[in-house]
Amino acid sequence: MSQLEFRRQSLHVFYGFALVLLHSSGIIDNNLLLGVMVGGGMVSLLVRRKKLSLIQRFLHFFERKHHLESFPGRGPLFFTMGSYLSLILFPEHLAYAGIMILTVGDAFSNIIGRHFGRIKTPLNPDKCIEGNLAGILIAIPFAYYFFPSIYGVIAASAVGMFLEIPNIRILGFEIDDNLLIPLGATFTLTLFA
Repeated sequence: MSQLEFRRQSLHVFYGFALVLLHSSGIIDNNLLLGVMVGGGMVSLLVRRKKLSLIQRFLHFFERKHHLESFPGRGPLFFTMGSYLSLILFPEHLAYAGIMILTVGDAFSNIIGRHFGRIKTPLNPDKCIEGNLAGILIAIPFAYYFFPSIYGVIAASAVGMFLEIPNIRILGFEIDDNLLIPLGATFTLTLFA
């Protein structure tokens, strides 16, 4: 695994834990998350059009090259959007569980899949089954903390990691898994609530 991917996934985990901790303790709210999305979208547009040196350096440290060229800051923006939508559409404890599935499941799926993966998924040759299985197993205890139904969190983790696999496009635009995972996982948890 490259150092870039390790840095990306470390930021992914840090951001997810910070978001849930700060939101659950009332330090941030949904309005602030909406502001972060709007501000992040504007910064992404500015970075593409002009060179903002401090932000550019940060993005070069954490962002994949093709995302820097096409959609700088894509991962954190969609992470925030998926978390925000989960928090406004579902009860908070379910949303937190879904966000934790995104936080740890998605990150470890990437790390384990890239480092140890051998069996490619039929839906996406860039993803490995070993990574997705690891993501499910690692996400379960973190989701269980917020929603203590083992069957619910197993199902939600499986749905979340399934949504991590394909590259879904709508009107030619790739929908980031950081948006899909918390929504799919949280919706699944509602079926067990």
